[in-house]
Amino acid sequence: MQYLKKNSFFKYFFFLIIFFCNTQVSYAKVYSDFLDLEGSFMQGGLLFGKTKPKNKVFFNDNNIFVNQEGDFVLAIGRDHKLENLITVQGLEKKEVHKIKISKRKYKIQRIDGLPKNKVTPSEEEMRRIKKESKKIIKSKNVFINQTLYKSGFIWPVKGIVTGEYGNQRILNGKPRRPHYGLDIAAPSGTKIVSPSDAEVVLTLEDSFFNGKMIILNHGLGLNSIYSHLKNIHVKEGDKIKKGSVIAEVGSTGRSTGPHLDWRINVYSKAVDPQLLLLNQPKF
Repeated sequence: MQYLKKNSFFKYFFFLIIFFCNTQVSYAKVYSDFLDLEGSFMQGGLLFGKTKPKNKVFFNDNNIFVNQEGDFVLAIGRDHKLENLITVQGLEKKEVHKIKISKRKYKIQRIDGLPKNKVTPSEEEMRRIKKESKKIIKSKNVFINQTLYKSGFIWPVKGIVTGEYGNQRILNGKPRRPHYGLDIAAPSGTKIVSPSDAEVVLTLEDSFFNGKMIILNHGLGLNSIYSHLKNIHVKEGDKIKKGSVIAEVGSTGRSTGPHLDWRINVYSKAVDPQLLLLNQPKF
């Protein structure tokens, strides 16, 4: 990972220009008497929906939670199929909309110099990893019936993007799972802020892969993860506002240098944080 240099401000915005030029962002809206739906209609995208209270919403065969105000969110996975149906069922009427998702191309990212056990853990370490994973999965599936995400989203830290969502990773020469977060390199100790209003649902001081980490809940299943931290400044149960300091950039866990691994999920389905920043919730 690179350290942040004096010209990082320009590198940061240069990256955004390259990202948006190279990625055909499919932003669209679906409007009808029953449905408002907008966001990034592409693999890794996040959709914000609004319907009439008490209506039922189905995305393909999945029943989507709709709150008392008619709000809901939809996650489009990394390799989600391109042809989809969204059905809105009211008391007297049903609407079915065809939803087309744009396909994305992902890069191959090679990372070398990781400790051997961080790529191929021992049996004892695997037992520890499984125990930590259960805590993380449970926290990602915490449900809060609030729309804290309506406060909008900002970058949690300014730095150099060194790893993008969806990249296929080769660690120490061995193919591994795709990367489902956004890596942002910055000097150790750089303050990290909450990108939106949230409630802290998990803090871990020494997880095997993620090191010091935080999970924030933004409501209706939308959550965010912050890993490899140097210090944590919040505790579980805290209710925090957008822009509040939550942690500092570090290099704990499986890391080759100071950076933030930032992830956005709807429950356990990961989406691209950059697309969320591009398309803010409007409802």
